[in-house]
Amino acid sequence: MGITASYKRITPQKFAEIQNDTEAAASFFKLNLDDLVFDFSNPQAMIAQLQEQRSNKRDFSLDDWHALHFLITGESSLEVDTQVSPPLCNVVMGGAPTQFEASYGFVRYLTLEEVRDVANALSQISVEELKSRFNSAVFNEAEIYPNPSPGGWDEEEIEPLFELYPKLVEFFQNAAKEGDIVLLSSD
Repeated sequence: MGITASYKRITPQKFAEIQNDTEAAASFFKLNLDDLVFDFSNPQAMIAQLQEQRSNKRDFSLDDWHALHFLITGESSLEVDTQVSPPLCNVVMGGAPTQFEASYGFVRYLTLEEVRDVANALSQISVEELKSRFNSAVFNEAEIYPNPSPGGWDEEEIEPLFELYPKLVEFFQNAAKEGDIVLLSSD
């Protein structure tokens, strides 16, 4: 299992609340298993319930985050101080750190204005444009994470990202439209 980029939409009010209340923060960041009904006689229903909870429109996750970062910015480095300026650098590596720890580093947040800027910028990049930017030799030479093996990146390996990309664009558009802050973490 690799590193996943996790995105959560949150209202500014809820963000202020969790910053001042560790219990509220703990319940916000964990998958709420208490809401699940464990009916072991019907495992399909349990799985469907868990998938429904995970697939809400306020959360998004992305496994090929480094590939997306490279495709939209042209930068393979994951250092925050690279030459890439906002808003595109904010899609994967942006945001100001919070006090909350993630599996890798700290949860970061994008302000309302940054969310709007990201939504605007992503809306200008189509799936076709992303596809035209993909070059397997360049990806493999740049060692884009997770560098699939055997053989490295190819059209088949990158295809799931192209399928998820419109959902990420929609996620940011909805966040911007509804006035949400976006939390980013690496887990």
